[in-house]
Amino acid sequence: MLNFRNVVAGYGDADILSRFNAVVCQGEFVGLIGPNGAGKSTLLKCLSGLLPLKSGEIILEGKDNTTYSQRQRAQMVAVVPQSFDIDYDFSVEDIVLMGRNPYLSFKVKESQYDYDVVTEAMHATKTLQFRKRLFNTLSGGEKQRVIIARAIAQEPDIILLDEPTSALDIHHQIEIMELIRNLNLKKSMTVVAVLHDINLASRYCNRLVLMKNGSVIVDGTPEQVITEENLKKVYDMKMFIQENKLFGKPEIIPLRVIKEAEFYHSLRVHVICGGNNASQILEELEAMGHRVTAGVVNQGSDDWMVCDALGIPMIEERPFTVISNENQAKNMELMKDCDVILISDLPFGHGNVNNLKGLEDLKGTIYFHTNCLNNDFTDGTLTQYLEQIKAKKTVTEISSHEEFVEIIKALTRIDENKE
Repeated sequence: MLNFRNVVAGYGDADILSRFNAVVCQGEFVGLIGPNGAGKSTLLKCLSGLLPLKSGEIILEGKDNTTYSQRQRAQMVAVVPQSFDIDYDFSVEDIVLMGRNPYLSFKVKESQYDYDVVTEAMHATKTLQFRKRLFNTLSGGEKQRVIIARAIAQEPDIILLDEPTSALDIHHQIEIMELIRNLNLKKSMTVVAVLHDINLASRYCNRLVLMKNGSVIVDGTPEQVITEENLKKVYDMKMFIQENKLFGKPEIIPLRVIKEAEFYHSLRVHVICGGNNASQILEELEAMGHRVTAGVVNQGSDDWMVCDALGIPMIEERPFTVISNENQAKNMELMKDCDVILISDLPFGHGNVNNLKGLEDLKGTIYFHTNCLNNDFTDGTLTQYLEQIKAKKTVTEISSHEEFVEIIKALTRIDENKE
């Protein structure tokens, strides 16, 4: 349906698209993703004929895109813009009927067939019930459905969407994406959509094109495109990627962009964790610029995944196994030069209580989350280890991870007046 060959385009002397290459086949639902300025919307403008190419070519259904008239192109390609505003009081039906303009002229007026197409388009988008209402009285989600109905009324082979959900709340975002996917599946309509929400793109598109600086970084299925390695190439931030169990698609959890490291002196902090409760504290400590390590961590746990995503050095152990002496020795090696050791909020059983073995001989200051005592399944071993540690060292008890963060902030905050 579409073949972009070494496309170069932009405004004035600035090139926004730089040797862009991609092929779109009939019936695909392709999502264009990437940071602002990557050239996604510019690409749609080139295809719709609004922006001429500087070099390269776009082949639309076997012919050079420039050989089509606007009327011919509009019969093949429909565009749904980010927003559509109109100053006059047109009814919903009037707006959708505008989709028939490529087939009409001064001599050719609307026929019954045109009205049937419009009715079907409104039925497909669930806008038929307010066909007589004025367009400007509708909500944002309703307006977007009407504009999609107008695009459907063009009877195009390809529909282009430029951030169709950007101004909508979550309910209407899902509504619009489900509507577009149904058009793609039931009518075999080829869809190319610019999407900023990577999770929506992953869920609904069967193919993604990740762009940066006007070029393709990677092109493939959501599983092939949405990886830490690929996303790090285009987004200057750390993110956490996991599989959405409900939809079987990769899903990102963005972490913070603004680092706090410039406000704090760096410490070596080791977090004894391994379950599902230390994820936030690990991320906060890393964001503050501390040199964080962790262990012994159960592979596949939330704590393990956060350490893996942030590149935090850790000692790993297989799930549902007792911490081996070898791994505890490695854990002790990680802790030996630490300034601070946090025994985080986690359940202790016979499998992981060895995490605390030997802590009394380390130099680091020890903080203990007291909720561990409420999740003690060691038949007294946890208490025994704590008493051994307290016999040689001061152990500061905390009741929450937030309390620990405030203590560390107070200890390490840079005094700008002294600096």
